Amino acid sequence: MKKFNNLIFTTRTVKEELPEEVLLFIVGLVQNMHKEVNEIDYLQVITIENNTLIHTQEIPKYKKSYTLLTTIKNCKLFFIDNGEYSTLMFSHEY
Repeated sequence: MKKFNNLIFTTRTVKEELPEEVLLFIVGLVQNMHKEVNEIDYLQVITIENNTLIHTQEIPKYKKSYTLLTTIKNCKLFFIDNGEYSTLMFSHEY
C-alpha cells in the first residue's frame, strides 16, 4: 500500500492558517512522491521560509524546494501517515 493515499485529516489550525491552494499543493506533493523516490517515510516535513516551501524526509534522505506565489508566514508542518489515515499538522501541535 502506498503511503499518504488514504484518508487525510488536517488540524483546525492548519485549515485556518494555510490558504487552501497551499494545503492542496502540499497534499499533492506528498501523494505523488512515489514517482520520484522508491521509499516514502511515514513522516514528511514541510518547512515554509520566506515564501519557499521545503519538503523533506529523513529515511531515505529527500529534499526538494518550491517557490510559493502566495505570502505565508514562516512555519513547519508534519505530515504523518499511520497506515489508516494521514494527518497534516503544524509542528507545534505534535
